[in-house]
Amino acid sequence: MLFYAELRVRENPEISPQVILNMLFEKLHLILAEQGRSDVGISFPDVKNGQKNLGKIIRLHGEKNTLDDVLSHPLAERMGDYAEVGRTRKTPDNTDYCVVSRVQAKSSPERLRRRSMKRHGISMEQAVEKIPDSAAEMLELPFITLSSRSTGQKFRLYIRHKKADAESENKVFSSYGLSPVSTVPWF
Repeated sequence: MLFYAELRVRENPEISPQVILNMLFEKLHLILAEQGRSDVGISFPDVKNGQKNLGKIIRLHGEKNTLDDVLSHPLAERMGDYAEVGRTRKTPDNTDYCVVSRVQAKSSPERLRRRSMKRHGISMEQAVEKIPDSAAEMLELPFITLSSRSTGQKFRLYIRHKKADAESENKVFSSYGLSPVSTVPWF
């Protein structure tokens, strides 16, 4: 990926940086989904090991014309109130690479119970006995909080940054700009 652009959260005394980052990421997701993009990767260069937040920078990776298309979308143009939207720049030479992926936890006992009831034809009481509240899996990864367009419910999108030995040939990303195998430059 030869180019990148950054969104840097602006300081706002009324809104926490994490809330702004959530909002920016959600708008980027909507743009990528609307444009049918699978050629834009996203990373969070401020992320620190052991912290639950992703920092104050979202970095987009891709080709120059692709990034320019994303950043010229009307939703992206409105991000300027909450973030400094950087111009598209050339990726530095000799960078490291990183896989930035979504990690899903089995964190909702309620969802697991409904699934078990449907699959095994058991009652709610049996499902509660089989899957107690303590069955929730909690991840120790940073996350973005998003709202589901279909249900309106909020959910956490856990994100893992994992150093890669080399650049991947495959460059296909989800509408979140994430991939379990494709790399992005890490600098």
